[in-house]
Amino acid sequence: MKTVVVKGEGLTIEDVCDVSEGKAAVRLCDDKKFLETLKKSRDFLMSYIARGYPTYGVTTNFGDSCDNQISKEKANELQHVIVTYHGIGLGQKLSHNEGRAVVLCRLNGNIKGGYSAIRVELAQFMEKLLEKDIIPVIPELGSVGASGDLTPLSYLAAVMYGERDVYYKGKIVPSKEALQAEGIKTLPLEAKEGLALMNGTSVMTAIASLAWKKAARLANISDFLTAVTTEIMNGTEVPFRRKVSEIKNHPGQIESSEHVYAILKDSDRADNYEQFLKKMGTMDGKSYQKRDKKIQARYSIRCAPQINGVLRDTLSITRQWIEQEINSANDNPLVDVENEQLYNTGNFYGGHICASCDYLRIALANISDLADKQAELIIDGKFNGLTENLIPYTKEDDPRAGLRLGFKGAQITISAIRGEVQSFTNPISVTSSPTEALNQDKVSMGTISARKLRDQINLIYLQFGVHMLAACQAMDLIGAEHFGSFTRKVYDEVRKLSAFVQDDRALDKEAAAVSEWMQTTELFA
Repeated sequence: MKTVVVKGEGLTIEDVCDVSEGKAAVRLCDDKKFLETLKKSRDFLMSYIARGYPTYGVTTNFGDSCDNQISKEKANELQHVIVTYHGIGLGQKLSHNEGRAVVLCRLNGNIKGGYSAIRVELAQFMEKLLEKDIIPVIPELGSVGASGDLTPLSYLAAVMYGERDVYYKGKIVPSKEALQAEGIKTLPLEAKEGLALMNGTSVMTAIASLAWKKAARLANISDFLTAVTTEIMNGTEVPFRRKVSEIKNHPGQIESSEHVYAILKDSDRADNYEQFLKKMGTMDGKSYQKRDKKIQARYSIRCAPQINGVLRDTLSITRQWIEQEINSANDNPLVDVENEQLYNTGNFYGGHICASCDYLRIALANISDLADKQAELIIDGKFNGLTENLIPYTKEDDPRAGLRLGFKGAQITISAIRGEVQSFTNPISVTSSPTEALNQDKVSMGTISARKLRDQINLIYLQFGVHMLAACQAMDLIGAEHFGSFTRKVYDEVRKLSAFVQDDRALDKEAAAVSEWMQTTELFA
């Protein structure tokens, strides 16, 4: 099994996803210099506190209450207080996999450069949680993404005390019970450690990381749907030639067009330009002629690389932002042991994660809309020369004539989901609202944005699942043997989950199964 070494830098989105899914083990860096930095930072913090100066969140209260100073003797108890009063998370719970990603992101951020000044023992405790798969159960609601994910991350911090619940061996159990089962002693938090665990962006970053990977796969599926639509419509490969996209300049468009072109290159149904001109023929001396074939396709085919290219380029820039956040020190205060200073600052602000998720939701909504228009071309017989609503070819004397409606309902479902997908495009980053006695007067809302991205992506997979059924139905009506080799591979896999629709039947379970398959198959990885 792959091992991810955690050292505060170098983690990728793929690392977060692999650890989340249990495909990679986690090992805390054991380099002597690295561990020495953590210890020196902790020692400096404790010496700083001992001088008697107010230290935010250690010998002062939190937020707007930071003018209340306490003695250093109360510092440890104060950390339990912050964990306790933030135990007000509500709503649905993050999944087990999302929780694993949260623990990894928090561990990585808390050990970067010693800036969080946590004990080595606390870092080792988080490593042990991942190793033994004891994962906090974290409610989704309660974070505005400033001062980081205080409320949801309190559910991680509480586990150190053996409080609240965890995922363990496929069940939700009290954390104390799981720790005892693995012979792990609780680790009551000491000065600053509660704040270090909670005052950061790890929940929004974890959710965004997992969502990013699923979004990248949707870009590949969108290109496939463009290709198969082109084949069904007996279109040309001209819009997908590399030269066309190079003239436009955008890397995402070039990537998308090349992907589509590769799928079409061995298809009998996608003409090259020379074949197309030969089919069209010349005017042969006529002054006017009504053609039975249009010289260029509709925008939903011809402009597809330009549309999906925006998503691909958005994925590129947001990967950079998300990975920078994964590898950041993002709590407060920060301890700079090299210069022997404490910084009261705002690295916990989740602006880049919120913006990443906002931008991705807009780009994803556009490929959802694109697919909706392509589905119309596939399903509506007026556009493709096939049957009405993709029903089987039926003779008038067939006993079932007039009793087959095919994909009429499926198209409505596609459009309904597309409409709901569009409702996720409101930029959450501009919805900041002051809270906590106006201390948090400008907040990022990053966690809400990340959750909405995740939920929108899940909807698009369902939409694409229905679309895939329609595409395979059209292929059967035409003859799947006329399609390109990659298209036939996809068709063969879908047909293992859903057969040709001869007489109408409920397709809900089959569409859901195809949606799940698309999220895991190597064909779209």
